[in-house]
Amino acid sequence: MGFDLVIKVGGEGGEGVISAGDFLTEAAARAGYEVVNFKSFPAEIKGGYAQSIVRISDIKRYSTGDGFDILCCFNREAYEFNRKHLKEGCVLIYDSSDFEPEEHEGVYLYPVPLSELARDVMKAYITKNVIALGVLCELFKIPDQSIKDSIRAKFLRKGEEIVAMNYRALETGINYVRENLKKTDPYIFPPPLEPKDVVIMEGNQAVAKGAVVAGCKFYAAYPITPATTVGNYIVEDLIKAGGWLYQAEDEIASLGMALGASFAGVKAMTATSGPGLCLMTEFLSYAGMTELPIVVVDVQRVGPATGMPTKHEQGDLYHAVYGGHGEYPKAVLAPTNVEECFYLTVEAFNLAEKYQMPVFLLSDASLSLRTEAFPTPKVENIKVINRWVYRREDDPEGRFIRNDRFLRYALFTEDGITPVGIPGDPNAIHAITGLEHQENSDPRNRPDIRTLQMEKRMRKLEKLLKEDAERFYEFDCPYEQADIGIITWGLTASVAKEAVERLRSRGARINALYMKLLWPVRADLIESFARSCGRIAVPETNWSGQLASILKQETHLRPITFNIYRGEPLIPKEVEAFLEFLIENPEVREGRFTAADIFGEERVYGLI
Repeated sequence: MGFDLVIKVGGEGGEGVISAGDFLTEAAARAGYEVVNFKSFPAEIKGGYAQSIVRISDIKRYSTGDGFDILCCFNREAYEFNRKHLKEGCVLIYDSSDFEPEEHEGVYLYPVPLSELARDVMKAYITKNVIALGVLCELFKIPDQSIKDSIRAKFLRKGEEIVAMNYRALETGINYVRENLKKTDPYIFPPPLEPKDVVIMEGNQAVAKGAVVAGCKFYAAYPITPATTVGNYIVEDLIKAGGWLYQAEDEIASLGMALGASFAGVKAMTATSGPGLCLMTEFLSYAGMTELPIVVVDVQRVGPATGMPTKHEQGDLYHAVYGGHGEYPKAVLAPTNVEECFYLTVEAFNLAEKYQMPVFLLSDASLSLRTEAFPTPKVENIKVINRWVYRREDDPEGRFIRNDRFLRYALFTEDGITPVGIPGDPNAIHAITGLEHQENSDPRNRPDIRTLQMEKRMRKLEKLLKEDAERFYEFDCPYEQADIGIITWGLTASVAKEAVERLRSRGARINALYMKLLWPVRADLIESFARSCGRIAVPETNWSGQLASILKQETHLRPITFNIYRGEPLIPKEVEAFLEFLIENPEVREGRFTAADIFGEERVYGLI
């Protein structure tokens, strides 16, 4: 059996809980192990419950698992949130200067006065998290040098004195264990493996890096949780690449600015969350009418309204697919992990540039903060597509010129794609407005022009489905005829992969389809997949089953849905239990199920 360890740190927001998890993640990656980090914190600037879950393994893992092996509680609140998950064999490290836990049979207890050590020994309460890291290092033989390397990398810009203070805090935790605790649990961090060529990134960071690699030169920013850090991460790389970041006065202005940059011939992007996406809707329709390439990242959060700004949900799919007045071509992509946040951002730009239309990238609050180590991208091998720009020398017959007017919206191309005119080119003068237009961009209300221009725009989707859609469908079909087929998307897909692996190991015949392109839909591919399965199951973290509804509309499928809407991602055992329920109840052919149907009183299991 391989190495698989889950460490959870919980405490009050502002106590360094998230940083502690980041340091552990970096230490594990430096030691050559696979690592996934899930973070969660409240909407308050300070206070409220925060947590970081780090899963370390010698094989690829798709989630942070179902629970934890080691729990480190910075305060009583963290203990109260997690006490129900303390099972036999778990370790509990707790701040004994704050509280004492109740008895837990079979749980290994390590009292450590974290607050007291920080206040009285270090004379700096802010070092509490690093003291806890020292405790973890000594108890479980986590390489403390790796933690020190991470401390230096993070704090060196603040000066050597700050680095030295954190080193002392780490040693304080280490020495407390040596002098006061006797190890009784079985958990030991194994020796380092051969170092791997990996990068460690958060989801939003990967989006930012992917945008720059794709050639983005303009980013319009407006702060909104949990999308704000895309701009924070992109700004330095963007400036180095000769690009520009501008903070707008609101979400409407940010997309307007990005569209202006796109009209000027520059690859442009903005990022937002659900409330901001609502405000952008008119400009999105405008982008469709004017056929401007644009990438919009929607880091989904719990709605409606302000909802739960720092929490996870897959609730914006309807808006991305159907939002807007009138109809226009668009593509909707959704990464399933941090690595895909990088590569699918590049793909989003490629689709936007090739088809001259808005492309949505749907991430979510949990994926935006999730940290993973993945193979260092070979940037030189990444395909980057640029828009078709009109140049008179490339059009010797003047196909796109009529009566000395540039035909920006020419009707005669088979796929509906026509060259873009860059402002300043005297051979490509044209206007862009939200009005319907004829080929030379002059506004027209005639029925024949409206019909032909509408058909021109929508022909792009026909080309996209034919040439580009299939590579965004990840088929995992070991069985010619499976009992159940699972279809899902986004972070839920990563969780489902682990559940499927567990069930297959016990003999279950399950095929899987993980969709990265959610719109437009290749109905033939999905229906072909469905024919290899007795029934189709679609788990999602939203109320209504939004992908399932789209599949019902676009295909002949009648899937069985499983919906969670608590503000946290699904965990593998929940998807596993849902699929087991279907296996045990073959008469269930369609319908909607929630955690209450599967777990009863335990319906809100979650990560806390």
